[in-house]
Amino acid sequence: MEGDMIMNKILLINRINPRDYSNTKEKIFFMIGGMDVPSIENKLIDTINESNMIEPDDMVLKYNGIELNITVQQIPTMVELLTRENFSIYGIYQIYNPDK
Repeated sequence: MEGDMIMNKILLINRINPRDYSNTKEKIFFMIGGMDVPSIENKLIDTINESNMIEPDDMVLKYNGIELNITVQQIPTMVELLTRENFSIYGIYQIYNPDK
């Protein structure tokens, strides 16, 4: 059991290149506080849907945040949107994909 807890603390991520101005969408994860509260989860989904920035197929809700299929240049705009709506963002990263 203790070994499992240690393994869960390790996360491999890709380095996000802020100079990537391509239109290539990447799976970017936003760790959001309070995702265990249904009203926060619902507000997050509503906020992103109402922004018309992300297609519903480009969102995957996770237990501790949301994964968005977006371009690197959309990250600051998404951060602005989420902070304006008072979401607590604890991390933004792209999970490592060895196939890339």
